[in-house]
Amino acid sequence: MFDTFVFRLPVWDLTTFCGRIAEDVVSPKGALLLPKGADFAHIEPPGRRNLAATLARQGVDRVAVQERAEQSLDEILDIFRSGTRPSARDERDLFEATLQFVTSYCKDVLFGSPGNIHVFPLLRIGRFLAESVSANPGILLCLVRERPRDYFLLSHSLSVGLLCAFLAHRLFPEQTGVIASAAVGGLLHDIGKQFVPEGILNKPGRLTEGEFALIRRHPEVGEALLKKAGIDDPLVLKIVRHHHEKMDGSGYPDGLEGRSVSMAARIAAVADAYDAITSERSYKKRLPGYKGISEIIASAGNHLDPLVVRTFVSAFGMYPPGTEVELSDGRCGVVAAPGERSILKPRVCLRTDRDGNHYPHPVLVDLAAEKNLFIQRCVSQGGQAENC
Repeated sequence: MFDTFVFRLPVWDLTTFCGRIAEDVVSPKGALLLPKGADFAHIEPPGRRNLAATLARQGVDRVAVQERAEQSLDEILDIFRSGTRPSARDERDLFEATLQFVTSYCKDVLFGSPGNIHVFPLLRIGRFLAESVSANPGILLCLVRERPRDYFLLSHSLSVGLLCAFLAHRLFPEQTGVIASAAVGGLLHDIGKQFVPEGILNKPGRLTEGEFALIRRHPEVGEALLKKAGIDDPLVLKIVRHHHEKMDGSGYPDGLEGRSVSMAARIAAVADAYDAITSERSYKKRLPGYKGISEIIASAGNHLDPLVVRTFVSAFGMYPPGTEVELSDGRCGVVAAPGERSILKPRVCLRTDRDGNHYPHPVLVDLAAEKNLFIQRCVSQGGQAENC
């Protein structure tokens, strides 16, 4: 992975960070706040949160770290393994089978499986999702009870849950309750689709008016289902009912407009749209992450909330981590992290030189520090270059 490289992490991301501090953290007045080598893997989440708050109060914006994403994954899986299990045997078996899929999904996120999100910092935020599910296994069972083998719905739900938590954390870093609710709401946002026939959900051709009307009912059906199951968190319910509302009032089911749509639902709308755009379905091909970012930007203002879109783009850049790129000097690599100063200038882990020869060791280049170096093309999974 990229654990040998130094990254400058937003200070509030330390609350869910696993890894070591790469450089002394010094206040604007020169006081040592955190020494190089401090290992966050041994600090409990409340302690991490207190440290982040202290650094933020001292005027620290970013911290140099060495990421160890595998430890973030281990934390999440440990939380799942130690959580509550359903008492009924059939539900317990279904829960365990679903957790196996969740484990596989998280590893895909970490290692960049094609067709999945490859933004390993999302795994930091995954503990909010894991803690909520572990405290109430019924949350996960709601997703799979009706369709235990609908892996696309489960994968999409996990992706949206992680993205919702990530965006909520960036917007409201100190409000852990809001972040947890956003994670659960994102996970459950499409639960009403369990009652839409698979032939309609996966229909390769154009939907009839009646079929589309049935799909448009899934937010209301999902909300009713969660209320019946005893889930009464207002933010979760708003996400489930209103994630298809649009800023211009053209969404459904209630035709809400602007700020009448809750911020939680506006966050979910961006997360849902991005994952839908970049996912493969029977009726459409997936778009790469950088094209998904472009479509999200194009929808800001009329369909999507501009603040949430701006937060999304500033966090992931125009070229999300995992994007294969060719640089202007002919070298090729993969985007490792967004740029700190420009969304167009990420940090790239180079794989081949300008002659196509593989580097014996990974080479990290910060495009923001290279005045005459830029991304010339993005490269598809098949190795074909295309204009970005």
